[in-house]
Amino acid sequence: MSSPASLPSEFPRERTWLLPALQTAQRAEGWLSPDTLEAIAAHLRVPKSEVWGVASHYPELRLARPGRRIVRVCTGVSCRVRGGREVLAACERTLGVGAGQTAADGAVTLEELDCAFACSVAPVVEIDHAYRGRVAPGDVDSLLSTPAHAEHRPAPVFAPLPLASGSPTRRFTALVSEAERRRTDARLAVGVGACSLAVGAAGTLDALREQVARRRLPFTVVAAGCNGMCWAAPAVSLVRDGQPPLVTGPVTAGDVARLLDALAADTQAAPGDAGGEFLAPQRRVLLERCGVTDPGDIADALRHGAYAAFAQALSEGKPERVIEEVRAAGLAGRGGAYFQTAVKWAGCRAARGAPKYIVVNGEEGEPGIFKDRHLMEGDPHRLLEAMLLAAFAAGASRGILYIHGEAQLSAERMGAALTQARACGLVGERILGSDFSIQVEIRRGAGGFVLGEETALLESIEGRRAMPRPRPPFPVEAGLWGKPTVINNVETLCAVPSIVARGGAWFASLGGGRGTKLFGLSGHLKRPGIVELELGCTLRTLIDTVGGGSSTGQPIRAAVVGGPSGSVVHPRQFDEPLIPRGPVNPGTGGVVALDARASVRDAVRTLLAFNTRESCGKCTPCREGTARLLAMLDAPVDRASVQSLSEVIQVASLCGLGQAAPFAVLSGLAEFPDEFSVS
Repeated sequence: MSSPASLPSEFPRERTWLLPALQTAQRAEGWLSPDTLEAIAAHLRVPKSEVWGVASHYPELRLARPGRRIVRVCTGVSCRVRGGREVLAACERTLGVGAGQTAADGAVTLEELDCAFACSVAPVVEIDHAYRGRVAPGDVDSLLSTPAHAEHRPAPVFAPLPLASGSPTRRFTALVSEAERRRTDARLAVGVGACSLAVGAAGTLDALREQVARRRLPFTVVAAGCNGMCWAAPAVSLVRDGQPPLVTGPVTAGDVARLLDALAADTQAAPGDAGGEFLAPQRRVLLERCGVTDPGDIADALRHGAYAAFAQALSEGKPERVIEEVRAAGLAGRGGAYFQTAVKWAGCRAARGAPKYIVVNGEEGEPGIFKDRHLMEGDPHRLLEAMLLAAFAAGASRGILYIHGEAQLSAERMGAALTQARACGLVGERILGSDFSIQVEIRRGAGGFVLGEETALLESIEGRRAMPRPRPPFPVEAGLWGKPTVINNVETLCAVPSIVARGGAWFASLGGGRGTKLFGLSGHLKRPGIVELELGCTLRTLIDTVGGGSSTGQPIRAAVVGGPSGSVVHPRQFDEPLIPRGPVNPGTGGVVALDARASVRDAVRTLLAFNTRESCGKCTPCREGTARLLAMLDAPVDRASVQSLSEVIQVASLCGLGQAAPFAVLSGLAEFPDEFSVS
């Protein structure tokens, strides 16, 4: 273990490395001691008070020593309605400590978790940094008696592709040719994502590899990303060229022998296709490779079309054409604001100053939202290609992938993709022999819902507390270190390769000119998971057709749409089209279904409590207003007072967190007044 004094020496003596230094220290020691904070302050030449200010700002950083084991139980809305509170109570009984406490002997710390972002396998418990999903209170004793262990995921084995010379087209063609040479005939792809790992996908993968090798069956076994069918995880897909994948699940390690027996009896058939009703209504553009390709193998990505649009753009040498295709597509930001993407890119390209930056916001800190992680885990090369296209179009030569600190699998797969892309000449200096160069790095967040606000994200990268900046100037004019900067959400960018490859008009033909949208389904549904439909779809389609309807036999009485910045929707609006700024706004795409026994008031209070905790504190309306609004929900509610205070918070808050914080309260109060004992 490193000593506190030696930890900071890994980093250049620049303030931008403050958060990475704090994270490295915490990984080594389990927490941030006063001596460690002082050593980091001295090395980075940042005042000790400001180092403490940053360390105390991020929810994932610890300023008190935790127990030797850390148990965290998710009590966000998705887990809460599936029994998360009962699981927490069982943990308290078994461990003999309350939530938020550490045992007197230092053996264990028990905490509540706002969201594990594995909502589709709720309820979720994190034990020693590993998730366990679909946990029932009766499972707690056995889970907690399991010895502490770190989840081991070996790095992908990568055989470099030979590099050619000549034009971008010639070089890229050589990469694809070599990738094609490595193609295998039939594969068994195990969906390995954060959700499926929580319910045993690693064991399924190991058992499948062992038995396929022992039986000498004609299949290659790969760890693919999740195809969105989290309800069927661990899922196994039979993938053959020219045929749609056939999916079966759940497949536990104990089910593998039976699965292989069926395949060995008839290699032309699969033991049933579990995905039909779930996949058939979807329009999969961003998700088309998830669950099919190996996210740890750039050759597999190349075989399925990755980087082709980028190589073509480099060959043409016309960044303005990329912007125009994105403009024609009508692509708007999928982080919730739905601002026109092409306007940002054109503004950055026209701005004076260098270097210019492209920042990918993969923080995704909203409870109930888990789509961006799904994309990074399942198809990291799509996001990397999209980032390269955005940088080429906007004139950026520096790129930063900012990924949530607890999205470990996302960071691992994006890191592997970046390493492989560099080795193939797709990232770095004079890419594919062109005049375009870009340096890309990965930064990790440490929690904080406010990081969804783009200027707060810039403050974090620069080594400060994540607090919004006043605007103007806007980031495209003066962003990171005062230089022109484009900031895009993961889902937004992942649409770009398909838009450039197929044309803006093609994308605009989907969803009434709005394209497709990813939705994360959770709560009381038979088929929770990640889905992609055209914008303008309805909650009725998402909940009943794709989601399979209620999992409890009770009717669905409400849906929380858009997470803590979203709204509570009554069934009378389930047939309204989901369109930005429409009667039912899709927001960031989270949909939590609540059955007739669920408390809307409790769901609303949970969302508002999260917003209150996550306020960065910079502006009074958000810092004080959300806390007062929360207190109002603990008593009979006075509608006029709630509406008056909500209006102040919405109008006077500096950023979107505060401006949207009252939405769930106001919609819940309007649609379900009886639950609030309205006076």
